[in-house]
Amino acid sequence: MFTASEILDLAIQIEVNGENYYRSALGGAVRSELKDLLDWLADQEVLHRQQFQEVKDRLCQNRKGRDIISGASGAALRAAMGRHAFTLDELKVSSITDEKEILKAAVEFEEDSILFYEFIAQLITDPGALSTLALIREQEMEHRKLLMRKMSDP
Repeated sequence: MFTASEILDLAIQIEVNGENYYRSALGGAVRSELKDLLDWLADQEVLHRQQFQEVKDRLCQNRKGRDIISGASGAALRAAMGRHAFTLDELKVSSITDEKEILKAAVEFEEDSILFYEFIAQLITDPGALSTLALIREQEMEHRKLLMRKMSDP
């Protein structure tokens, strides 16, 4: 069973992991335009984390953060958690030195985030939380597009 607060904690953790990945990947980037993109993406993850924290704080103040997602929804949530959106252990960032691999891992990370946000949108009923989630999801989709375009650069 999950509370709205716990689901938002998972979303916050995804954003923390994204920031950590992008900051770590800076060391493997050679081209300045890729470094700039990774630095900007890390800053975007910080912004998203802050937005999710604001939603969580507001919901907890209104006691909506204690609403429980039960049984089948909880099992489905655990199944939808993705491969590395919650942990970077599988991904040895320091060993990635090829820029294409940096970008490929970043695209996968963004895709995991998008899928998770699409899933939890079905579980959230608060209009403000849904609005924030939709905005962040759209931004993550734009990040994915930017990264995919950068992958096709020579």
